[in-house]
Amino acid sequence: LLAATIVAWNFAESIVKFILSPVLKFLPPDQGLVYTGLTDAFSVTFRLSLWAGAVVSAPYFFYQIWAFVAPGLHPEEKAKVPFLTILATALLLLGACFAYFAAFPMTFKFFLAFSSEEMRPLLAVDRYMSLCMGLIVAFAVAFQLPLVLMFLARLGLVTPEFLKKSRSYAVVLIFIVAAILTPPDVVSQILLAAALIFLYELSIFLIKRQNIALARAQILAEKEADSDLD
Repeated sequence: LLAATIVAWNFAESIVKFILSPVLKFLPPDQGLVYTGLTDAFSVTFRLSLWAGAVVSAPYFFYQIWAFVAPGLHPEEKAKVPFLTILATALLLLGACFAYFAAFPMTFKFFLAFSSEEMRPLLAVDRYMSLCMGLIVAFAVAFQLPLVLMFLARLGLVTPEFLKKSRSYAVVLIFIVAAILTPPDVVSQILLAAALIFLYELSIFLIKRQNIALARAQILAEKEADSDLD
């Protein structure tokens, strides 16, 4: 994390511009974001470098998590640790991209629509960055749902049938989680909830495919065992 943060610090200016660009599209051409504290600009730049370092080093941390679980897995499952690491990283990046390209524009447009001649927006960069990082983290974590459910299904804790029967309860829980993870606005909550519902349905499909693949592998293993006995 330290090494990745140091590397990201060298690209801090580009990272700051990248994060600011979604909201600047909704502001007048000559208006930017402001900071009121002497150390705010440095603090925001450092935090962004740290977050960028966390994203860059995410594959290493995911690998460590799966390596910790690996001793309790079968040999063929241990071989999937690199694939699971790549999948977890891809889902994290997908969630972050969904937040940046979908949630950011809709959220900022929603909030800035309330501005008028009497109420003009003067955005503080530190509060803006906190909002952005909160949304990115919320979507990045939420997009791990298929991987979590598939892992639970592999342990025998959930089944496609159970997930189907629990769909109504899951939808209520999803909206509660979306309300907790996102800022207090309807747009980002609905976006996150919709994404989670889609991922929940996708997880049911993937678990079915996973179970079919496991059943076929078991049948092949039994046939090979019978042929060896013959």
